[in-house]
Amino acid sequence: MKVSIRRILPFLAALLLAACSVLPALGEGSVTPDSLNPEDVEDVILEKPLLSIPLPIDFTGGAVPNEQCYPDEYTYEDPTISVKITFRDSLADYVPDNRKKAKAGGAWIVDIRIGDISQLRTAAAVSFQEDSSATVQEMAERVNAVIAFNGDFATRLKNEGIIIRQGVTFKNKLKGKRDALLIDEDGNFHVFTRPKKDEISDTVDGKKIINAFYFGPVLVDNGVIPDKFTTFQYLHENDYYARLAICQVGPLHYKMIVTTMQDVTLGLPLKAFAQLCKDEGAVCAFNLDGGYSATLFFRGEQINSTKKAEPRKVPDIVYFASSWTGEDGQ
Repeated sequence: MKVSIRRILPFLAALLLAACSVLPALGEGSVTPDSLNPEDVEDVILEKPLLSIPLPIDFTGGAVPNEQCYPDEYTYEDPTISVKITFRDSLADYVPDNRKKAKAGGAWIVDIRIGDISQLRTAAAVSFQEDSSATVQEMAERVNAVIAFNGDFATRLKNEGIIIRQGVTFKNKLKGKRDALLIDEDGNFHVFTRPKKDEISDTVDGKKIINAFYFGPVLVDNGVIPDKFTTFQYLHENDYYARLAICQVGPLHYKMIVTTMQDVTLGLPLKAFAQLCKDEGAVCAFNLDGGYSATLFFRGEQINSTKKAEPRKVPDIVYFASSWTGEDGQ
């Protein structure tokens, strides 16, 4: 498969724009140049540019990960994607109460760069039109994911919410009860607090929505942690809890952050988790399903611990795929 210079130029242009902090305004609730971390921009420039090889925006999977592209146990790098996993073994600094510091545990930090937005993808256990479930491993292996995470329990809410996946709208019944995350055709995040009926369509700021999630709450918006979170049953806002967030830190640059549950450690309260996301460079961060559902799957196994003997089955996943087949010309 050959890649023309026209495909590479947009990505190079994005890097230059990030360096100069002159990206066009993306609207309220979006990643903006003012909120980009200068240190992150420097990292973008120092990283080798990735090839932009688009995958179809559909429910087919990505290219099969190349076994030669795992330089170590927690890294995958090919010409179109970079995944680097690290573990913070203590989150005690995020717990002000000394009596509870031991409950905080650690967190997996996954740094992900992709060459094209089509590599950030979603998949369902069976379909986004029915309430079915499977393990993250089963779904990840079916679509050739380089790395995969549980999603937002998309199909479990029958009469409310929004489901836009791979550019297809399956449901739009917003009732102002939860927050929403929209990912547009450029890979930028847009967050909405308690959106109501007709507040979200199939575009945002003139850009097509590729994926939309309905769970939350919004943890970081334009580099700022909200004063108050949108909460609901099962969120356990003030409890020490396993949590999972999807974050944007720059153009086509993302982080997934997963706190652990093991032995006596339980994770973090929501406010502390939001601060962790911000400290990791998140310009925008959104909470996905946590607890026993929280799953980080990489290279054939679930890496994080949730204290559950068997992986929980969930309706959907978020995953990042390679688009590199290793053919001549790529």
